[in-house]
Amino acid sequence: MLSLTAVRIPLKGLKVTARQQLAGQDMSGNSASTDQAETGDKGKVLAVTGTLPYDKAQTLNQLYTLAGAKLDGARVIYRIDNRTANALKVSQVKFQGTITAQEDAQLRQWLISFELVEHMSVAERTESREDPKPAAQQKAAGVETPTTPSTTLAETPPDTKVEMTGVMGYLQSIDKALA
Repeated sequence: MLSLTAVRIPLKGLKVTARQQLAGQDMSGNSASTDQAETGDKGKVLAVTGTLPYDKAQTLNQLYTLAGAKLDGARVIYRIDNRTANALKVSQVKFQGTITAQEDAQLRQWLISFELVEHMSVAERTESREDPKPAAQQKAAGVETPTTPSTTLAETPPDTKVEMTGVMGYLQSIDKALA
């Protein structure tokens, strides 16, 4: 059984196949390393297939209406009731990709297929609750970076006098003399 926001979709031979892309990016370059950068888990996708007899043309029309529905320019989000979706804790979905209805004249039915993508996945909800992580400053391994006056000034609070030494002190005194 499949229901989308209390609208029952009566497909015969209903099959719901779930998939999820576990995103990662290869960091090995030209080496044989297996290092991966974690780039976040994507939402689950439910691929739905089934058949619909020709005498249920109104149901086919209703399915296409649901798939094409938009609210404020975005696809409508539906609450889903299905055994596979419930097992995977998928509660909200929206249509994605292509919906097809292929005629099977011998059996006098349509072969229906479409995809539903999870909205606000568990991973997405968890990520939205986490504090944003600051970007890490990258340094070359084993290389000490010298502190420049610009970084010293950037790290000091406003209205704090910073004493310049060496060449920078000399340039500062010339700047004051010219002003």
